[in-house]
Amino acid sequence: MTKDSIVKLVRRNGALLVLAIIFIAVSTAAPGLLRWRAINSLLQDNAPMLILIVGATLPILLGCLDLSIAAMASLAAVVAAMLSPALGSASAFVVVAGASMIGGLQGWLIGRLQVPSFVISLGALGIFKGVALYLTGANMVALTPGNWVYDVLGSRSFGVSNSILLVLTVVCLFAAILKFTNLGRNIYGFGANEIAVYISGVRRDLVRAFAFAASAGCAALGGIMMVSQTMFASPTVANSLLLPALVGVVVGGTAISGGVGGVLSSLIGGLIAILIRVGVTISGLPPESQDVAFGIVILIAVALTTDRAKIGVVK
Repeated sequence: MTKDSIVKLVRRNGALLVLAIIFIAVSTAAPGLLRWRAINSLLQDNAPMLILIVGATLPILLGCLDLSIAAMASLAAVVAAMLSPALGSASAFVVVAGASMIGGLQGWLIGRLQVPSFVISLGALGIFKGVALYLTGANMVALTPGNWVYDVLGSRSFGVSNSILLVLTVVCLFAAILKFTNLGRNIYGFGANEIAVYISGVRRDLVRAFAFAASAGCAALGGIMMVSQTMFASPTVANSLLLPALVGVVVGGTAISGGVGGVLSSLIGGLIAILIRVGVTISGLPPESQDVAFGIVILIAVALTTDRAKIGVVK
């Protein structure tokens, strides 16, 4: 095997290698983590973050950025809990559908207004946070008991958390779309060379709207998962998930400049983000050290995955 082939192999499987190294290190420090019960509980607790990571992958594949996902998850959790007395389990479906429409509108506005995606999504972040605080008066909202959707998400099937099974289902759906459909090919083409995609006649606004609708819908699912775990919602319940969600996407190998990566890679990156959380906890460091660790990791990952030839000049 030549040196170049070894380098390519490492690059292609770098995320898996990092995951294996971190897992060995963490499990050595905490052997109890190797038990299936501990792994299952860890995955169930972090299912909301994993679904946010999966959804955030699609805008990043375009070379865009959705900074509103955590605020959307918090708002979705609040609205779902508030609607549960009137709509019951249907509140979950209504919230996901509504969030997807709002996300699609975000994507459409980015193209129509010719405003960078981080600006639009940053504005949306502020709006979602403000609306959630206004609706609740900065208080927690209890979920009406007896709603089967939330009960199912909070339970297990065949010994596996139903929330994790839902995450895997969404991953398989998006992976199939990206690999086997024209829409998926257009998403990769959009990220690799947007102008070429536009010249070929592809509707950029529709492609971008789909990616942001998927991101917002997954964020809403994450909020509902959080409600199913605690049976209440607060206007800030998911606000801490933005940084680890972005870390999960880029560490998995999805280039921040677009066109490279996928949801399976992001799922691996999400597992790395979970292990970073666990590693910080078992090392005895204060909880705020997690943000420091995530910040360092995302700086390194963005520096390694950015396609500078596509950007031209870095500002």
